[in-house]
Amino acid sequence: MSDQDLYQQVWDEDILNGNGIKPVLKAEDGKEEEGYIVVDDKETTDQNHQIFPEVHIPKDKKVSYDLVAKLFNNYTLNPRSGEDNILSEGEEVEEFLNFAINSAPMKLVRRIIEERGRIKFSDSKWFTYLYTVWFRQYPSDRGRGRDLSGFEHLFIGESKGTKLSGHHFWYTYYLADQASSDTIYLGPDYKNCENPESPAVVTISYKMAAMDFVKEKYVQLYKEIGGFFVGLSAEGLMAIGTLRFTHQAFAPKDAYINNNHYRLELYRSEGGGGESLRTFFPVYLCR
Repeated sequence: MSDQDLYQQVWDEDILNGNGIKPVLKAEDGKEEEGYIVVDDKETTDQNHQIFPEVHIPKDKKVSYDLVAKLFNNYTLNPRSGEDNILSEGEEVEEFLNFAINSAPMKLVRRIIEERGRIKFSDSKWFTYLYTVWFRQYPSDRGRGRDLSGFEHLFIGESKGTKLSGHHFWYTYYLADQASSDTIYLGPDYKNCENPESPAVVTISYKMAAMDFVKEKYVQLYKEIGGFFVGLSAEGLMAIGTLRFTHQAFAPKDAYINNNHYRLELYRSEGGGGESLRTFFPVYLCR
């Protein structure tokens, strides 16, 4: 498998054989029985515009989204607050991670890493490795936060005053947009490029009514620019992130997915010796 094919293979495995949902442009047709997401990240002055006007998740894929959503209220929105880790939350993480490990895209990534790195993980070591990368809570980065984790940053996001940091999972955005009319769409931002022809990634600015589960209320936050894959399941996103993160995979920074070129930005934790992921997101590159 060539470097250029790596991420496309993982993408296809999630969309075709896993729990990923095919993203389509507004003018395209989707098959409801297979699931699809209509993506409409156009320039508009309508702040109530929805970038996902139609989302169809088939019943046989819904379990993935239900499992990951159970984790969202385990984390504080304010990174300066410590996490109250309780047994039931740990059990939810274990349930989701075991599910993710047995998914099609994660099995493929494990095989790629083992073959390219000439290493072999036992099942228990593979679980521990993924837990460390995604769920291990590491010390604050230069005093800016406590009990951080890659999963929290990517899938829930963190507040920094009135700014939203992280928040790189399409389904989290979709849920918040459906739950509150306070989500304000500010338009696409592709750094003076034309919008990509593929809806696999969106890069947008927005204001978001994000749920603070500690205060049990929505908090209005501003995202100056945010990019995320559209359609990947939680385990599909983690699979691509794990491939990019793992040194032994020799995975490139450049990704070619559905005829578009992306740079996969990734930062490791400063606290904790870089053993965990800090953040990860795609950047669309102009043609």
